[in-house]
Amino acid sequence: MAAIQFPSKQVDVEDYIAEKMGERPPIQNRRIPEAELTEIMYAPLKRVLMTAYNHAAVGKGRERHANGGDFMTQDIMAIARVHGIGFQTGQSEKKVRESHGMIDRGDYRSAKAELLGAINYLAAAYLLIEEKERDLKLDDGSRNV
Repeated sequence: MAAIQFPSKQVDVEDYIAEKMGERPPIQNRRIPEAELTEIMYAPLKRVLMTAYNHAAVGKGRERHANGGDFMTQDIMAIARVHGIGFQTGQSEKKVRESHGMIDRGDYRSAKAELLGAINYLAAAYLLIEEKERDLKLDDGSRNV
């Protein structure tokens, strides 16, 4: 996987905020690297994705599903190799639907846990596509994805 390259262009935080808010906030002008600004702007997404990772890799998630194996050998991947990516996307959809009822009942903690599971199923689907793509390259394009 290629590393993401950020331009070295400096971004004026005040100008960025003013553009997004339509006004100029009363803060001192300062320049920060664009990569740092991106890190700040996408911090909430990173937090959720890391929480999903921990949901699968630490504690109950690991105890329930790992059986001593790494992620790529767990049922989330093995079943999809037999039945296709619909297993993972279907499981993700199921978890999303279940979260709706939890939200309706005010059980936000459980709803968030279900959504973290959905994120992990979608990540597994992404990994399965990568795996199939890699296999196709090895087979010189003789198999269908």
